Amino acid sequence: MTQDLVDKYRIDNNRVDKCVENNVKKVGCFMCFILIISIGLTACNSDSDSSEQTVPTTLCGPFSAWESSDYVLPYAVDEEFEVNQANCSGFGHSGFWLYGYDFIMDIGTPVHAIRSGRVVYINDGITDGVRSATNLILIQHDDGTVALYSHLTNAGVLVIGGQWVIKGDLIALSGDTGNTGGLPHLHVSLHPCKSVPGILGIPQDNCYAIPFNFSNTDANPKGLEARKKYRALPF
Repeated sequence: MTQDLVDKYRIDNNRVDKCVENNVKKVGCFMCFILIISIGLTACNSDSDSSEQTVPTTLCGPFSAWESSDYVLPYAVDEEFEVNQANCSGFGHSGFWLYGYDFIMDIGTPVHAIRSGRVVYINDGITDGVRSATNLILIQHDDGTVALYSHLTNAGVLVIGGQWVIKGDLIALSGDTGNTGGLPHLHVSLHPCKSVPGILGIPQDNCYAIPFNFSNTDANPKGLEARKKYRALPF
C-alpha cells in the first residue's frame, strides 16, 4: 500500500472521536489503540442500534474494486453469517474504528485468514464473558497492513507468533471476550501499519482502521452491509 493510498484513508479531524483526537495531540494515536485493546475493544458494542448515527455514504470510503480484492471472508467456503456492524455504521464503528466488520458467530465458530501474512501478535487465555480484555490475533500482510481478529474464545487462538498463514487457513475460534455487548461475534478490521499498531510501543499516527471489501461473496463495492448475511464462495 503506497503512502498516497494510506493518506487517502486518514480520517478527518471532524470524524475522529474525542479519545483519538486528544491522544493524537499528546502522545500519538497508538496510545489510544493500546487503551482500546486493554479494555476489550470498546469499538464493538453489539447492543447498539447500528441504524443510527451513521456516516453519510458520500463520506464512507473510498473502497477498491471488490472483484479484485485481496481479501476473502473470515470463514469457511459455503458458510454464511450475518454482519451486525459494518463500515461507518456509527456507535462502536466510528472514529479510530470507522471501518471494520462484526460477524455474528456462535462461540467456537472456526475463523479463517482473510489474507496471507505473518502472525505478529496473539493474546489468549481470556474467558468468554470477561469484558475487561479480549483474545485476538494480528496478522501483517506483505504490503505492511495489519488485520485484527478479536473477541476470540478462550484457547481459541490456533496460531503462534511468527507463523506464516495462507489466505483461507484456519487460525482461530470465535468467542465472546471483550466488549461484545453480550452478543458473541468476530470483529475484523484492517490497519495501514508498517509494524504492529501500538502493541510493540512503536508510535503510529496512521493506524486508523481503513476500508476494505471481499472478493468471494456477493457484490460489495462499498463493503459489506450491516444486517445482511453473506455466503463465502470458492476462491
